[in-house]
Amino acid sequence: MINYAKHDEEFYGIFKLTSGEEVLGKAVLTEDNGETLVFLQNPVALQMITKEIDETKMARGIGFAKWQQLSDDDFFILREKDIITVSTMSKAVAYMYEAYILDEDGLGDEVEKRIKKEPNNAAGYLGSINDARRLLEDIYRNS
Repeated sequence: MINYAKHDEEFYGIFKLTSGEEVLGKAVLTEDNGETLVFLQNPVALQMITKEIDETKMARGIGFAKWQQLSDDDFFILREKDIITVSTMSKAVAYMYEAYILDEDGLGDEVEKRIKKEPNNAAGYLGSINDARRLLEDIYRNS
């Protein structure tokens, strides 16, 4: 049983499999007859990308590729015996993963519109520094 991770709570997980693959996805761990099962939604595999810029420089990056390329399913079950280790994605990787999944689902333009929103000068404005200073001075004097 995988006892170092919370069960029955959804999380963004990275799974190192006994086959050597690293699989990322939204996951829920659950127990079935003493064995941990992982329900994995929209799993992706890491894809290393190397590009030669010129004779002396190389660019390297990491991308995502659908884990089961020839399957239409987006939901898979992993058994505990097939997993070496489980970890959670960093926030940055989780955002990249979500952007990849949305783009695969044809919603990438919607995400791009939300990200490229023009800043609003009034958004988050609570007052000027002088207003805040006066307020704090009044609170100090009256306490």
